[in-house]
Amino acid sequence: MKEKPSYIIAITGASGSIYGFSLLKALLGRSFFVYLIISKPGFKVIRHELGMFCDNAYINEGASLNGFNVRIKDEIANKFRMSEYFDNFVFLDEDFLESRIASGSAKNVMGMAVIPCSMGSLSRIAGGNSGNLIERAADVMLKERKKLIVCPRETPLSDIHLKNMLSLSASGAVILPPVPAFYGKPKTVEDIVGFITGKILDCFGIENDAYKRWSGYD
Repeated sequence: MKEKPSYIIAITGASGSIYGFSLLKALLGRSFFVYLIISKPGFKVIRHELGMFCDNAYINEGASLNGFNVRIKDEIANKFRMSEYFDNFVFLDEDFLESRIASGSAKNVMGMAVIPCSMGSLSRIAGGNSGNLIERAADVMLKERKKLIVCPRETPLSDIHLKNMLSLSASGAVILPPVPAFYGKPKTVEDIVGFITGKILDCFGIENDAYKRWSGYD
């Protein structure tokens, strides 16, 4: 049986984890399968920003244990009202380098977004460091010439940050900082987040109406 087209979402330890979950819901709502990876620092940021994963065991004992995978999915599905998509995404621990998405053999994977992307993760991806599943999966996207979207979340940016972004761009990645636009006159946080979600979907070539597009002046 032909596998469903899939995407990878990686949430790292930078501010803006809500962007990653917004993209998750958008992809699931369009009938794609999603492999979700959250780094250990990412869990800490999510707990601080969204009040999720308050059990220290998520971070301290390792999320790769079978029982944690279901608990993590449950909490995400409940928080973002995604219970109907429960079977259409899987959580993978960042240390699970044996995953199928760590290989170019996973032909059903169409692309990957690292959102938000910390400067540490960006540096390691740019340097070809495959020390965890996030870095390895990103490396696979580049070597297989698939779409890798990196959403760096830092300000201001140093020369080192900019050089790493330029290196990734030269290697084929799309650098998409989560910088909102205001021509659509957003009224809520969801409107602002939706703009970035829509831009990522655009880069993946996925039709969407996640944000109000600029239509020009008459």
